[in-house]
Amino acid sequence: MYQAFYKLRGKPFQLTPDAAMLFPSKGHKRAMSYLLYGLEQGEGFVMITGAVGTGKTLLIQKLFEELTHRNIARAGIASANLDGEDILPAVASAFDLPYEGRSKESLLQDVRRHLIRLRGRYSHALLVVDEAQTLTSTALEMLRILSNFEVDGQALLQVFLIGQAELQATIVNNHMEQLRQRIIASHKLDPMGVEECREYILHRLHAVGWDHDPELAPEIFPGVHQAGRGIPRKVNLIMDRLLLHGYLEELHSLDQTALNVVLDEIEDEMADVPQTLEGPVITQRQEPEVVAAPTQRDVGFTELDLKQRNNILLQLMHENIQLREMLKTAPASASFRGDEASNLDDGRSRRKHK
Repeated sequence: MYQAFYKLRGKPFQLTPDAAMLFPSKGHKRAMSYLLYGLEQGEGFVMITGAVGTGKTLLIQKLFEELTHRNIARAGIASANLDGEDILPAVASAFDLPYEGRSKESLLQDVRRHLIRLRGRYSHALLVVDEAQTLTSTALEMLRILSNFEVDGQALLQVFLIGQAELQATIVNNHMEQLRQRIIASHKLDPMGVEECREYILHRLHAVGWDHDPELAPEIFPGVHQAGRGIPRKVNLIMDRLLLHGYLEELHSLDQTALNVVLDEIEDEMADVPQTLEGPVITQRQEPEVVAAPTQRDVGFTELDLKQRNNILLQLMHENIQLREMLKTAPASASFRGDEASNLDDGRSRRKHK
């Protein structure tokens, strides 16, 4: 729709990952460096984590492009709550091996023999597991066992684990020290900063032939960054809606007023839904982690599991709905709109009075 109106060659902010649109942010370049470093080692695990929408799947697509001209046998799994019984058939399927009706012991031998055959043609074999936070501890342990396969002191299989922060919690909570010692590098993808978010938006626009139509006011960039918390997928959603709004209103210049309209629409559509079920973003030092035994701080941070956090959030949602109903039925008075009402409307008020 708006592509033709603004004479764009394509949709700059689509939600579907497209390796051709990858913005080389500082975090993604560092994560790719760790992955390539791991490939040079040819063994063990490399773990990349990040919040939903930070571009992990896009990173994998770019990695596979990098591997096109490398002598590495590669396979991928998009895990979906795989446990110890499911992971072996999934690995076999990823390497195009038959798995139906095969026992666990038979599959282990089949995979080992296949990896030995691959060793004769490739430098080594790589298994990339996406959404690895959904794996159970028994599934992760089975991957560790597979990574132990070797011939003449050379590992037959290397594993890259890509997932959300819960992946680290699974490893820590289940005291998986043997797996921790096999992780040769680890990196956490953090959200973009304000300036990097601006560069990201412009990079995507220029990729589809944007010629400053629509013109973007300077305040658009920090506004989108704040609303999207620097997370690429959220930035894409906001910018896509902003361009659609510009098309519908026939605007060739987009400013804070247009952005406020879009943000208010999004807020109204998702009024009673929390922005995310994930924990808060914790800034980490972006260096390869030295794998050590779980500290008391690690254990304390992960004691509250995902199910408990979700229950708390659902309770907060319920209380929020009740408060909204009270505000609708109560008489409008300055005395009633106290701290609770002010806090409820705080997000929208800040934008409308900028």
